[in-house]
Amino acid sequence: MNHPAKIIALDIGTSRIKAAAFDETGTMSGLESLRLDRAASPDSQDAEQWASASFRLLRIVSERTGQPDAVALTGNMHALLGADPQGMPTVPAELWSSVAARGESDELNEKYGGALPERFGNRCIPAFTLPKLLRMRRSRPDLYKASRKFLQSKDFVSFRLTGKMVTDPSDASGFFGFDPVARVWDTDFFRDLGLDPDKLPEVLPSASICGYVTDSAEALSGLRAGTPVVTGSGDLASAALGSGVGTACVSLTLGTAGQLLAEGPMGAGRRLSGKLFVFAHADPEKELYLGSVPAGGFSFEWLAKILNIPMETFFRLADSVPLSGKTPLFFPYILGRGAPSMDYTPCGGWLGLDAVHTPADLCRGAVFGTLCPLRECLDLLEELTGRREEIVFQALACREKPVRETAGVLFRRQKAFLPENSEASLLGAAILGFTALSRFPDVPAAVSAMVRKKEEPFSADSAAEHLYRLFRERSGTVRL
Repeated sequence: MNHPAKIIALDIGTSRIKAAAFDETGTMSGLESLRLDRAASPDSQDAEQWASASFRLLRIVSERTGQPDAVALTGNMHALLGADPQGMPTVPAELWSSVAARGESDELNEKYGGALPERFGNRCIPAFTLPKLLRMRRSRPDLYKASRKFLQSKDFVSFRLTGKMVTDPSDASGFFGFDPVARVWDTDFFRDLGLDPDKLPEVLPSASICGYVTDSAEALSGLRAGTPVVTGSGDLASAALGSGVGTACVSLTLGTAGQLLAEGPMGAGRRLSGKLFVFAHADPEKELYLGSVPAGGFSFEWLAKILNIPMETFFRLADSVPLSGKTPLFFPYILGRGAPSMDYTPCGGWLGLDAVHTPADLCRGAVFGTLCPLRECLDLLEELTGRREEIVFQALACREKPVRETAGVLFRRQKAFLPENSEASLLGAAILGFTALSRFPDVPAAVSAMVRKKEEPFSADSAAEHLYRLFRERSGTVRL
């Protein structure tokens, strides 16, 4: 392949599916998206929507930008989706946000104790796929038996394109029961739980070709039969790649959840196990670290709804008052605490509320307080694995001025950046695609060539440090 290559990247989200074409410089074209229906349940989704919307987008983008040299996939993680031998869903996909398997998660932690972080990088939480699978086997053994394989969102779409049921290391480690260092399923662990390891998909490298578009998929997607399909990765891993996360750089995202992403060499994350999340990365030489606060940007939506204001007004009000020692301090645990406590019991709160405080003060306090747990995660990461001098403010609420400026003074990096391309997961999938086509020797080389970002000015703020210390002192007391 000597001509300039082009890849269509596809990102299967829970609210929206996106697709765009990329060249080897990281330039994006033809971006298109479709919103998904989540009215039936916020915690489940019809996987057929993933497939039909994906095929529609692939047709639109390929008609707009031309036939690609490959398709690369990424998508939401931790879902439980059984597929029968014909690839039909046996049940609606149970999404990461479901906590219905809290009992099974607690049982796993009680039964195996401290061995779980050592074996798999994490304690079990209800968001992972494995406790959901245990709950299915107990409550609906007929559905468990009918499922040939359990797939993640990108893997289901990949099957519809290629006829192959496979996954990658990042999604496998997000399932739980996958060794992130050896990069293999722990089949003895699954057998000990009474689960059939043959129901787990084969694990291929993220930057590999897992199959080729079939004749039947050509008719549905508009892609030429025989087009390579790249295995891809879970959206956390692709977002890290597309943000330019490296050994000296972390990224910050505020979507529904708040996420701090970092990477490190294989095996280094054992010191973080049970404190931050440790996953296999799409880069085979690295591990992926995640600090999180479950409510994240959802906290902003929650407060805006209570105040009966649109989100644009929320951010305008937050920007209209300065951060000070009198700012009311928000504890954003309305969906649980997340990392590093790994407690998912809702326990939000406020500190220092005063009768003179205005809606603007509350909005400013919510922005600051929501960022504080992610600063805690970064402090812990650096304490155990070394200093990161750079931070990237990636997409969504992080692009709003009051959030970006507050993050700048709170996180105190030597350099802060905004990426030129806000579609980090799509770009990360494209990075894996070009690596799979051997256009780059490895994933870091592709990241270096394709990710562009501009430096963002920031300054120190004594009020931010004072409030952060207060947050640290009082956050342990915020309980129901």
